[in-house]
Order: sequence, then C-alpha cells, then structure tokens
Amino acid sequence: MFLVASGVIGFYLTTGTSTSSLFNGGVFGTFVIILGLLHRQGRMWTQPASLSAIAIFLLTFTWRASVQWYAVSEGNSERVGISILLTLMSIVSAAVFAVLFRQYRH
Repeated sequence: MFLVASGVIGFYLTTGTSTSSLFNGGVFGTFVIILGLLHRQGRMWTQPASLSAIAIFLLTFTWRASVQWYAVSEGNSERVGISILLTLMSIVSAAVFAVLFRQYRH
C-alpha cells in the first residue's frame, strides 16, 4: 500500500505531470501485495522474490533520490518535495529489506 500511496503523492508533487508515478506505484504496489498474499498461502518462492523486488526498489529509489537531491543542490528548489519522498521511499525499502532478510530461510 505504501508504494501505491507514494505514487499518488509523487503525482501530486509533480503537479500532475508524472503519470508514470501513478502507473509504477499502482503496478508495483499491487505486485508486492500479491506476493504478500501468496506468501501467506504458504508459497515459499514468494519470499526470495519479495526480497529481490525490494532490493531493486531500494537501489532504484536511492539512485533517484540522489539525482533529485543533486538537482536541489544545484538550485532547483522545486524538487525538494520529490527528493524527500524518494528518500522516504528508500528508508522504508531498506527497513522492509532488513525485515525480509532476517526472516529469510533457505
């Protein structure tokens, strides 16, 4: 649900110009929700799949946040909101990754 909400917030922070944030938040948020539901049904393959997906999200959000913060440091103050959102998304992804990694049993 966090990814879906982040997509909506990102859409509004970009004044409605980033439809990809809605699409990506909705698609990938739904993907993670489905993985969680399948994991609750006992499908063991979902745990490494979830761990991999969250790792990719963590790397992507960290990279995108770095790019946005660099733009802010260059004087583009209109990107502060999206920079904060991407940083928050990185932090949440890192926390979820840590929890999934600790629970991972192979």
